[in-house]
Amino acid sequence: MTTTPDPVAAVREWEYVIVGAGSAGAVTAARLAARDSGNVLLLEAGCDQPCPRDRAHPLADAGRLVLAGYNWDYRANLRTSSRLEDLVRDADPAGALGRTGEPDATGAAGGRTAARALWERFPYQLGKVVGGGSAVNGAIALRGLPRDFAAWEAYGNPDWSWERVLPFYKDIENDTDFPGHLHGDSGPLPIRRTPHDQVHELDAAFWQECNRQGVADLPDLNAGDGAGVGPIPGNSVDGERVDAATAFLAGARDLPNLRLRTGVRVTRVLFEKNRAIGVEAETDGRLTTIRARHVVLSAGAVGTPVILQRSGVGGAGLLRALGITPAVVDLPGVGRDLVDHPSVVIWSQPADGVCTPGLPWRQVAARMSSGFDDDVDIQVGLLNNVESHTIPGFADRLGWPLVVGASVMLMRPRSRGRVFLDSADPYAAPVIELGLGTDPEDVERLCHGVRRAWSFLRSDGLASRLTRTQFWSDRMVASDGVVRSGVRHIMNPGWHAAGSCRMGPETDPWAVADQEGRVHGTENLRIADASLFPTIPSAPTNLTTLMLAEKLARSTKE
Repeated sequence: MTTTPDPVAAVREWEYVIVGAGSAGAVTAARLAARDSGNVLLLEAGCDQPCPRDRAHPLADAGRLVLAGYNWDYRANLRTSSRLEDLVRDADPAGALGRTGEPDATGAAGGRTAARALWERFPYQLGKVVGGGSAVNGAIALRGLPRDFAAWEAYGNPDWSWERVLPFYKDIENDTDFPGHLHGDSGPLPIRRTPHDQVHELDAAFWQECNRQGVADLPDLNAGDGAGVGPIPGNSVDGERVDAATAFLAGARDLPNLRLRTGVRVTRVLFEKNRAIGVEAETDGRLTTIRARHVVLSAGAVGTPVILQRSGVGGAGLLRALGITPAVVDLPGVGRDLVDHPSVVIWSQPADGVCTPGLPWRQVAARMSSGFDDDVDIQVGLLNNVESHTIPGFADRLGWPLVVGASVMLMRPRSRGRVFLDSADPYAAPVIELGLGTDPEDVERLCHGVRRAWSFLRSDGLASRLTRTQFWSDRMVASDGVVRSGVRHIMNPGWHAAGSCRMGPETDPWAVADQEGRVHGTENLRIADASLFPTIPSAPTNLTTLMLAEKLARSTKE
């Protein structure tokens, strides 16, 4: 009997180990391998995608979210709790550690709130497959806005101004709809918009009503900051999702210096003093050591901070409570300031024949102001042709096989959450507290968005094509108190986790890495994923994550 040598085990030390083959990891691995930066090992906890991939495969369908089978089955608390403070206090009842760096549940994390079953056990399925979130999301390719990157600059990251990130957006794009200086037309990621004359009748009615209410046409939503309504750019071709694995990694898989290993979950980074020397990884219940000269964490805004915490990189109080001593470096910002886009969806039943399963689910969006400081901070659009069984918790609730959702997303939430471990066990699940709506201003902005969305739904063009609406009514929307209560209890996350290891200078006590992703206080350890975002972009996060990985890969030096 002969056995095939394991190409991973045969390598005594890799040049780069990249943890996570999602959006950022796929780009990072492909770029480093292509420039011959030494041997590169890309590790993914989930499975690989089939190659070739049949059009009927769920990962190929750009018309739906994939929330089962290819995901981390996390549960999140939509609000916050005192769990972290209790953990640290119980381990240090005399307060001998002094400042732990962990935000009090009544302060930065967003306010102590009574626990409720849904709030604490909300399904938070993030991508666990080669391609990560880009393989399971809605294939929306919206850029962040120039004002978002002004905020990144303000956090001490001058290399991330709009002028400096635009070239990297352009480099990854193949956007032929708007040729010119604002868009790239030769990148690996196709960007397409639905032509106006092919927009679904419901989206056309929504667009027309936006115009009637004073929201001007904005043909290119990726062109700037302004308000307007227009077609949504997406990374799909003829209804097929083009994810990071397809666009970036496929062409690099055959490079001799790149290895992809799936079904491998990294538990921690290994250090000699403060220098990263590799990772500990689990495969089929067995822990193994993989040595590397450089480690890049691309495990996402939930995965990256908990790997760091388990490795001894995090707030001193938490590490002490977990029994992880001595700490490699006290970085209290690890896991802090987790943020997601809160949204409210108003679900309605379409009239017979209006919706068709398999047709595009999102074609048009409108950006507008909630009335706070004249800021463009609300995005409203329709979720169309949606099969109800694909919505978490909705199946069989009302007996509607097809539904239409008016989606209201807060683009720049002020509320913050956090992610942390409550056990050093390598198999322990992270504690995720999203903190949605814990800043009262977020609730008020969303209330305005709900009223605007309701006014669109009640227009002749939309109301005549919808038969019933779940939960909301004219009478409810007329009451400020009822709308406020409804928003607080119904808002959901967008599965756009970001910000939990934000980049910034070492003088920022909450910064985890510098603007090139190098983890403060360590050597040979970088982060390249959405956890670095100082603030969340005013759009779904995937395109900005790809841009960030592209930019960081260019600056990564041996």
